[in-house]
Amino acid sequence: MNCGHVIRKSGRYSADNVAVWFDGASMTYGQLYERSCRLVNVLLDLGIAPQDRVATLGPNNMWSLEEIAGLALGGFVRIPLHYRNTVDLHLFMISHVGARTLVVDEPRYRELADRLDEVPSLELVLVHGLADAGGGTGDGDRRRVRVLDYERLLRTVRPDDPEIVVHPDDMLHMAFTSGTTGRPKATVQTHRSWLNVTAENMIMLRPITGDDRYLAAGPLSHAASTIIFALLAKAAGNVVMASFEPRRAAELIEQYRATITVLVPTMIQMLVSEPSTADRDLSSLQAVLATGAPITERTIREAQGVLGDVLYLGFGQSEGIPATILTPAEIRSGLAADPSLLRSAGRCTPRSMVKILDEDGNECPPGQQGEIAIDTPGNMKEIWGDPEATASRFTSEGFILTRDIGYLDERGYLFLADRKEDMIISGGFNIWPAEVENAVAAHPAVLEVAVVGVPHPKWGETPRAVVVLRAGRTATEDEIVQWCRDRIGSMKKPTSVAFRTQPLPKSPVGKLLRRVVREQEWPADAGSMIGGA
Repeated sequence: MNCGHVIRKSGRYSADNVAVWFDGASMTYGQLYERSCRLVNVLLDLGIAPQDRVATLGPNNMWSLEEIAGLALGGFVRIPLHYRNTVDLHLFMISHVGARTLVVDEPRYRELADRLDEVPSLELVLVHGLADAGGGTGDGDRRRVRVLDYERLLRTVRPDDPEIVVHPDDMLHMAFTSGTTGRPKATVQTHRSWLNVTAENMIMLRPITGDDRYLAAGPLSHAASTIIFALLAKAAGNVVMASFEPRRAAELIEQYRATITVLVPTMIQMLVSEPSTADRDLSSLQAVLATGAPITERTIREAQGVLGDVLYLGFGQSEGIPATILTPAEIRSGLAADPSLLRSAGRCTPRSMVKILDEDGNECPPGQQGEIAIDTPGNMKEIWGDPEATASRFTSEGFILTRDIGYLDERGYLFLADRKEDMIISGGFNIWPAEVENAVAAHPAVLEVAVVGVPHPKWGETPRAVVVLRAGRTATEDEIVQWCRDRIGSMKKPTSVAFRTQPLPKSPVGKLLRRVVREQEWPADAGSMIGGA
């Protein structure tokens, strides 16, 4: 069994079910299957082989699901890129995994066009909307990389399923996650591991059927795609948003009677705080999986009041998912009698295990903090191209070391206390301080810098740069923020800058004590949070 079989069965046996709604248009499962087959045949005809890496770039759109389904069907390895990252980061990620092909929308192609030849492995770019934008089907001999129009190619190839043999342990996709230096690393998932994730989602959530409608509100390049194969397996409908906007989300839930969605806590907070939400009928919602970031008790209480008894809180990471789940029943108990549950990340999912390990690798007793180690249905195969990093993340028993600090109570509930390498999770996205610090430190006026996460009412956490300037030099907060926006993108820039005149705290060997800085910057009354995937 492989993930391609999922779309193959739904496309053949539930062909008339609507698979996608987007911006007033729709696509049935039969059409999705045919277009997925056409995508496979396009790539094969152009010399791309199964297990070659294919990067995808662009916001959610009508074709997002056919990219996911088609690449799985053909045995290609999907490399989803987030469209808000910088050009430099896109090029690094494509190069790092040796992708031969990029599938991209026209606006993002225009941003990358002049630099595509910088990626040695890249041979082919398929652009959505290239012909409509006047780009033709290619650009002649001006570039080494071939640039072709996606839709025109799909119309010219055969629609039959080439029935590619895909083995369960073949690679399915890679998800980028930063390392301790802030340098992105790619975790590898196989068809077998992702089918295990799919099965676990179908067990831990309420039953999914062909009558379900999923609101894909977040980027399908990230957490929003986690349950996609469970939905495809049941031929459920998928209402796709280009980007999240709370008023529009509430409107779509009511219009399409959406039953399930995956939202980061920021989106939940925005949805329940949107004034127009109160005027919408959201009673169709039966499951809202919150993942990807810390969530406040206040947000949990407000969501329960507005959305009802539908909230699931999940914990995991791209290296291993899902690990734990806090169910609506447990949240209900937390609201009624046991508030400590609202600070928990839940208990192990049916086929996951969680341990807390001390510095020597010994298992900690209940209540004692240590590093969280998880063994999940979706354990990664490896960190791409880095055997040493891969080995450092696994215990001898096959548990993944999460680098998060926490503890288990006597009942098996997981509580997150800290992030081992001070990662900032802002609006569901991982931001590593080292990357932001490198950008700030490059400013000519900056002597030293520490970047820490501080509470934010909308994003959960947000980066703050604590800066010491060079003698005789000046810089403003706006100048530092803009400097970072230009170098690492809007998503990772600090949203505030604190200037200090004294040196930053350091250990006896001169190592920056970022945790001390964070404690100094984190308000004492900020309230407790739990962590997400």
